[in-house]
Amino acid sequence: MATVRLSLREEQDDLRSRMRALGMGHGEIAAEFARRYRFRPRAAWRHAHGWTLNQAARQVNDAAARTGYDEDGRAPMTGPRLCELEKWPAQSSRTRPTPRVLALLAVAYGAPVGGLLDLDDHENYTAADRLVLSTMTGSATPMSTPRSLVSAIRGDSVVRLTGGPGDGSLEVRDHELVRSAHGVVVVPVDRRGFLAGAGLVAPLAAMEPTRHLVTTSLAPDDGVPGVDEWRAIVHDYSLSYGTDPAADLLRRLDADLSLLSGVTRDETDSTVVRELRRIGALLAAFTAHAAADVGDLVSSRRWWRTAKRAADASGDVHARLWTRGREIVRALYEQRPVADVLGLVAEADAIAAGVNAPPGAVQDYLDGKARALVRAGRGEEARSVLTEVQINFERLPPEVSGDTVSWFGWSERALHLAESYTYSHLGDWIRADQAQTAASHLFPAANRRGPVLVELQRALCQVRSGDINGGIDQAHTAMTGLPRAQYNSPIIQVSRDVATAMPPTDSGRDSVRAFRAYLRDLQVA
Repeated sequence: MATVRLSLREEQDDLRSRMRALGMGHGEIAAEFARRYRFRPRAAWRHAHGWTLNQAARQVNDAAARTGYDEDGRAPMTGPRLCELEKWPAQSSRTRPTPRVLALLAVAYGAPVGGLLDLDDHENYTAADRLVLSTMTGSATPMSTPRSLVSAIRGDSVVRLTGGPGDGSLEVRDHELVRSAHGVVVVPVDRRGFLAGAGLVAPLAAMEPTRHLVTTSLAPDDGVPGVDEWRAIVHDYSLSYGTDPAADLLRRLDADLSLLSGVTRDETDSTVVRELRRIGALLAAFTAHAAADVGDLVSSRRWWRTAKRAADASGDVHARLWTRGREIVRALYEQRPVADVLGLVAEADAIAAGVNAPPGAVQDYLDGKARALVRAGRGEEARSVLTEVQINFERLPPEVSGDTVSWFGWSERALHLAESYTYSHLGDWIRADQAQTAASHLFPAANRRGPVLVELQRALCQVRSGDINGGIDQAHTAMTGLPRAQYNSPIIQVSRDVATAMPPTDSGRDSVRAFRAYLRDLQVA
């Protein structure tokens, strides 16, 4: 049998995927690429991510905007300039990577600053640059950091002095700020996010029984029933689901659901029991979401069944229809058979027909119904139900339509997302684009997944309407701009829809092959 010879790009994509499948990180991949292909360090780190020069430049510009390095959005990095930075100090390159630029590249690549340099770089830097670089790479003593500088950056920041192999990398999240002087990396984060990153979420979650015991024992006569604490807990999840990594949510949910089960069993007041069941149904629904987001679709479906049973037992129509509406939407993203999703729609239809459900109770379920019908090829019915969604939106109480931060709200942003999905699958590109543009301006700053999902839906429309390169480029940029810990099942599924949407004749394009290679890498990440 004749051996098929891979192109260099295909060979590198295959190598990268095999190394990721073995659990190897980008640093190890960069080292192998440097050894095997004789790449300089900065080029090796770029290739470790599978990025072209232009794709890497976009990542660097995004990092510049997030860190405050480029607050005005001038996007100074370009593919040609990055090429020059990779070649320096070769005679053909006059572009020297300054310490500040190296710090920026480190953030974009998730690399230690020292890992971006080799002997040629060090020998060609000025003495002043080498002094700064020595502190950035940990070769200077920590005592060289002025006490005043450390004091000035305390507060809601994690302060870390870089130092040797144990330092890991400069990979940071959210609104990063890298201060290259004296090797101090300042990462403004919320406390919960920092604890999660430090691996402390699990033990703190295990302390929840102790916290509840302390609450009831130290304030037993404050007149606040225990159910209020559980309402506050489920409300916290409604705020944090869109921002917190799924694995962290699952650890907290595990502790809370275990404790809630015991509280419910011991409760004798039937009214309180029904309320605790409602809360349990909502927590189980969040668990179903998070389980799917870490790739466990079997567990997710089981948790959906638990959520619906608890909601039915509570007798609360909002909980019964909300859990079903959310399951319908997620089932479509998780590639359940359309016939099964239509069965979920019929189940919710029967509940809504049997009660006098208020507008706020039916909105999620109607949104899911429109999406299911359009995926079933029943376009006119989908348009009709989407019209119901739009009309019902005007009837929502202000506390629902005005809630832009909680998963229990249904704001104008949610309306545009519903329109985007349905119009996209109807092939109504103009209305889909209008909805996507409107939605993109309505996300709170903390919500990083939502805008990416919108951009992926826009990319899908571009590809299906014939703009292959534009759509693939948009999808690739959106995906690589979001930390992998923030990926969820809708984002992953829509990105795969984009990768499979073009005609077979276009599958050989470089941009298509690069994006598909990224998604293959994603599957084993």
